[in-house]
Amino acid sequence: MRNQLFPAILVLAVLAGCGSETGESPASASGDESAAMQQAELPGSGGGEALVISKRTYTSGTAQVKVSGFFQVDGASALNVPASMTDDGHTWIQYGVSGAPELNVLFTNAEDMVENGVTLAVGPYTVTATSTSGECRTRFDVQPAMVSGHYSCTGSTGYDKDTGQMGKVDIEVEFSAGS
Repeated sequence: MRNQLFPAILVLAVLAGCGSETGESPASASGDESAAMQQAELPGSGGGEALVISKRTYTSGTAQVKVSGFFQVDGASALNVPASMTDDGHTWIQYGVSGAPELNVLFTNAEDMVENGVTLAVGPYTVTATSTSGECRTRFDVQPAMVSGHYSCTGSTGYDKDTGQMGKVDIEVEFSAGS
C-alpha cells in the first residue's frame, strides 16, 4: 500500500509546489453577464483582486501551448465542452481530455481564493502554473460571451510521471472559450 501511495503523494506535492506566481494580478469584474471586463497585464505581488467570471457554460475555444526545457510541446487543443463551466465563483475550462496522452490543458479560477491557474499535460509530462506562486505573467479578458487569457511562465517545474523526474520548463499558453 505504501508503494502505491508514494507516487500519488509525490504528484500532489509536485503540483502544489510547481505552480507559478504571477507578478500580475487580475482585476475584478462585475458578475453581470452584460458587463464587460478588460484585463490587461498589471504589475503586482499576487495579492490582487479576484478574477470574477459570471456563471456560464462554454461552447467553443482553443488553447495554444508552447513549452520548452525539461520537456517540449508546441501544439493546440480544442475545448472539451462538457468539462467546461463557471458556477458559484469557480471556473473550469478544459481543452482536450484530462489524463489522455494527447495535449490537454485546464484553466481554473477560484474567486474566493483570489487564484487562477493552468495545468497542462502531454504523455507522461505535467506542469501547473498559478497566479500566486512566482514565475508567471498573466493577462485575462472576460467579456459577456468570451473568456480568454495568456500565461507566460519562466522556470516552472515540470514532472515526468514515468521516471519520477522533475525539471524546469518555460511555458506560453494562450486560451479562449466562447459561451
